[in-house]
Formats: sequence, structure tokens, C-alpha cells
Amino acid sequence: MTRPEAESRIGELRLEIERHNYLYYVMDSPEVSDSIYDSMMRELQKLEAEFPELIVPESPTQRVGAEPLDKFDSFTHPYRMTSLNNALNGEEFDEFYKRVVKEMPGEGLFAPVFSCEHKFDGLAIELIYENGSLVSASTRGNGEVGELITTNARTIKSIPLRLKPGCPDWLAVYGEVLMYKQDFSALNAARREAEEPEFANPRNAAAGSLRQLDPKITAGRNLRFNSYGVKAREDEKKINGITSHFERMNYLKELGFPVSAHRIRTASIDDITGFHRKWEFGRESLEYEIDGIVVKLDDTGAQEELGYDAKSPKWAIAWKFKPAAETTVLREVEFSVGRMGTITPTALFDPVMLSGAKISRATLHNFDEVLRLDVMIGDTIIVERSGDVIPKVVGVVKEKRPGNARPIIVPEKCPVCGSKVAQEEGEVAYSCTNPVCPAIIRERIKHFVSRQAFDIEGLGEEIAARFIELKLISGFPDIFTLKDKEAELKALDRFGEKSVNNLLAAIEKSKKVEYWRFINAIGIRYVGEQTARILAVAFQPAERLMTATEDELKSADEVGDVVAASIREYFGRAETRDAVMKLFESGVEIVYPKKVDVSDSPIAGMSVVFTGKAEKFSRDEFKELVRRYGGNPSESVSGNTSLLVAGENAGSKLDKAKSLGIRIITPEEFITLLGIK
Repeated sequence: MTRPEAESRIGELRLEIERHNYLYYVMDSPEVSDSIYDSMMRELQKLEAEFPELIVPESPTQRVGAEPLDKFDSFTHPYRMTSLNNALNGEEFDEFYKRVVKEMPGEGLFAPVFSCEHKFDGLAIELIYENGSLVSASTRGNGEVGELITTNARTIKSIPLRLKPGCPDWLAVYGEVLMYKQDFSALNAARREAEEPEFANPRNAAAGSLRQLDPKITAGRNLRFNSYGVKAREDEKKINGITSHFERMNYLKELGFPVSAHRIRTASIDDITGFHRKWEFGRESLEYEIDGIVVKLDDTGAQEELGYDAKSPKWAIAWKFKPAAETTVLREVEFSVGRMGTITPTALFDPVMLSGAKISRATLHNFDEVLRLDVMIGDTIIVERSGDVIPKVVGVVKEKRPGNARPIIVPEKCPVCGSKVAQEEGEVAYSCTNPVCPAIIRERIKHFVSRQAFDIEGLGEEIAARFIELKLISGFPDIFTLKDKEAELKALDRFGEKSVNNLLAAIEKSKKVEYWRFINAIGIRYVGEQTARILAVAFQPAERLMTATEDELKSADEVGDVVAASIREYFGRAETRDAVMKLFESGVEIVYPKKVDVSDSPIAGMSVVFTGKAEKFSRDEFKELVRRYGGNPSESVSGNTSLLVAGENAGSKLDKAKSLGIRIITPEEFITLLGIK
């Protein structure tokens, strides 16, 4: 394809992709399937890779995220970003309404018209456009100065990078960044699987995702934007002649911005009250979280007349809903045991309805939290549940504490196996001391067969628990002896010949396992997937890892005192060392990363950086390759960088490497350089 042909096609694709973004995020009426949209995006990425001089900042491909920042720069807002006063009940809203009527021009002769919309539970940001292009995005901060998050905002597909023709030369658009409930649930599910802390609610998830120093993380979080206000420098009171807030929102929608799909404009206080009531009881049907409605004087000229107080406009208010929290009576506390033996207290209480669900139990996290709350059995407690978050106890109504309230005592014995419970020095958690506790075994087997470990399909939590109960297995090595119990398995209820054969085949297939998966699977405390990959390169064969001293372990990248001590302690225990040896006796075969004579390695001692995307390897796999071949993987380009491997959609690292004269190769050339076939 010639350059003029590519330029023409690139222009067509950009317009078409942005049109489909508008239809999907603003109009909620997609015309094409995800696969067709993805194919257009891939074609555009391919053409821009072939003709990089045609890449422009507002191209849809530039949403994927640039390189990580060291920090966010501060940004002074051209206009103060105010927050709203709250009305927590109907009486407080009535006070607001009467004050506005009294202060309106005409001294209350005419009923004021209000615009009502959802109060999104997200993070407020400001977007500034010059000549139709997005030039900055910033958080509210203290209202005067916020943080510049332009690069991250560009990754949000519902934020237009380029506005439709006819807009003012300078425009400031205000709105909320949200995470939809479905995306929040998926994010927390992924974090649970990776044993990472979960976000408390969609708002925290959105805020945490937007304020990532690495924009690629933001890009992967599927954030949304909804606008609620606009200013133009030419004439603050008139934007294209529009002096109605309601119509300004319609105008923003025409320009390509998502706005609340549920809005009314009315002079009737009964309509406003009805709108509030409708969504207080109907919010569970929405895809996103709202915590109230916003009521604004519709006439923008009248808004200017009423003005502002110290921090908020006098012409608007947030009429909040009752929080998704209820009081109930704590009846008992149940204790559960995790994979590492940690004892977790769970509150059992009289059922309450929260966010549309009947709730009768909630986590107390740990015994430090029990002390912090000063909660006792029999107390009236406050239970909170926002969206899809696991319910939690957030407070105690101490004035209602009965005389027979009982303290929550740390159990002396494990609730599952009866063994001693102890607290290790320096640890918050109390743990079961029995390494063969059925609960620990169940959780360890669940981890052992997971996707990032031995990846045994068909051996889920329910089946594993049943096998443990029937004493078919008592630890993860026993999984590989199930073939000797085939007749017993086929005799079980709901276990037909086909399902047993499939399970045994999956177990047999899993015996050949990558070394890092093996390390991750056996359940060493503080050793997750990333550390397992590092250890797999540094300590071969497995026997070397099993016998390494703490000092030797700490010589590996990212392995500190705590991790080294944990590894040494794991292999120092006879029962865990024997369990690992039984895996080998059962025929488990470790697939080691290719051993390389680093003296002959073309990257030995070199600092190597990867940017962009590659089909051949992930970012973690790239680091593993570099370490295996004697190089030092690095995240940033500097004068010390020896080599940059630049994949698709390479960002600012590529430009910096070019300016420093650093050698640049493609992922395919990198594989060839290492001699990998």
C-alpha cells in the first residue's frame, strides 16, 4: 500500500472507530459486533505500525496507554472545581428549594425550573479541549489544584479525543470517571485469583485505576466517563446560545460525550421528589453505582445570579439516598481456615436487606479488626454492602450493648481439626498449626490445580472437598495416585465413566509442568507467580531451590529477607519436603527453562527494556528470557540501557531510545538473537 493510500485508509478507520465508540458509549446503540470493531482496530494498528509518521495523539490506537510516570504533576484549574452541598433527607432538600425560590430574581413570583440527574459515585475530573482536541485531564484535588492525569484519561474510550466540528475553541468539560458493576466484579474476581487485595467498591476501584502511574493498567480496567457540566471561555453564560443546563447536556451529547441517560427538567417539587424516590428504590437495576440525585437550577444565567458559597454552588445540591447499610444483631462468630492456615472471623447476624440482597454474614477480616471495632456477640452492629462488595461490619451501636454481650475470643483450637492455634511473631493473623488440617488441604489443593499452577481441568473445589472427605486424597501428591482408585471413583454418585476418564486424563497431562508453575503450585508463603518465575530461572534444578540457603536465595532478583526465610522454612519442614518428593515419585516432570551458557549469550550483562506488545511472549515471560540469558530486565530507558525490544504500539520509550542512540529490535528479532526456534 502506498503512503497516500495508507493515509486515506487510516483516516477512514479512525472516523469509523470513533463513530462506533460514540454509538456504544454515548448512544448505547452499537451497530457492529465486538469482533468487527476489533478487526478495524487491528487494521488501524497495523497501518500505523507500517507508517508511524501518520500517528497522531487523537488516534484511537493511542488510548492503549503510554509509559509509566514517576509521579503525577500538579495542575491549576482555570475555574475552581467545586463540590456540592448534600441534602441527607427530604427536610434538608426542602430547605434548599425554599432558599433558591427566595433568592431567585423576581422574588419568588415564578417557580424555578430545575434539572435533575443521577449523582454518579465516581471520581470527578476536568477535561480541557482546545480547537477540538483534548489537551489536558485533571482530578479535582482541592478544587484549585489537582493532578494531571491526561495520559490515563486518554485510555478511557468514552472520553472523546477529538470533538465534532462546530465546538467552541476552548471548552472545559466536567464529569465523573466510573467503573460499572460488572467490570468491578470481574476485576475483583481476577484480584482474588491472583491473591491481591480486593477493592472495597466501584468508586475506589475507579479512583485507584485512574491514578495508576502506569497508564497500561488504567487502559485494562474498562473505566467509563459521564459528563455533568461544561464551561467555555468565550462566554460562560452562553455556549452556542444555550442557557439551559439540560440543553447543554444535550449539546455535550452531540459533541460526543456520554451524559446521564436518566434526566428530567421540571418546575414541580413533586416531580423532583418522585425522581428521587424512583431511583432510590430503582438504583439496583442500573449498570453503575449512584448514591443520590443532583438537582440544579436549570437557567445558567440564574445560576450566576445566585453564585457560590465558600466551596459549593448555591444553585445545586446532591440529594443523597440512604446508605446501603443496616443495623442488626450479631448472634455468633464463625471461624474459617485459609490455605496458609490463617483463621478468619466471620460475623453471623439476623438477616438484613442490603443493595437488593438478603445478607446474614459478613467478614470481620482479622482479630485486630475485632479489637478496633470493639465488637461483641450480642451487639447491635452496622453492616455495609456497596454494589457487589463482600458485606462487612463497619461499626457498633454501643449504647445498645446488652448486659449479656460476650467478647469474641481467639480460638485456642482450630475450628476444623482441633489443633493448636498460634500467632507467629510479627504477624497479625492467628493460624492453625496443623499442616494436614482438612481446611488447609482443601484450599491448597484448590490452589495447586488452578490455572496458574498445574492447571488440572475438572478438579474443582467441590470435587476436591468430596475426595478429601472420602479420604481419597489427603494432600496434593495424592492427586497423582487417583488413577489407582479408578474403580472407587466410578462407583461414586454423579461420577460416570466419562467424567472419571476425563479427570484422570487431565491429571496425567498435567504431570509435565513448567518449573515456575511447579514452584507456584506447591504453596510457599509469599511466593506468587512473579516470584516463582524469578526462582525458576535462578535455581535449577528443583533440588537446588530446595537446598538453597537464605543468602543464596536473596541473590535472586526481588527476593528479600521475608521471602527467602519463607522458602527456607518451607523446605526445612519434613512434611512439605516429603510432599514435593512424592510428586516426583508420581511421575511429575518439570520442564525447565532452557539452560544457557551466559558466557556465549548475546545479551549477557546487558540492560534490556521491552515496550509495546508481542505475540511471542508476555511482559513476565520477556523478563524471564532476559534473566535466563544473563541479561538484566529493566522497566525504563536510560543511558545505561543496552537494548530496546519494541513491539506493537511502542510508546515514549521508543522515542527516548532513538534520541539516545540505543539499539532497537523487534520481538521477532529478539527471539532470533537469542537463537530460539
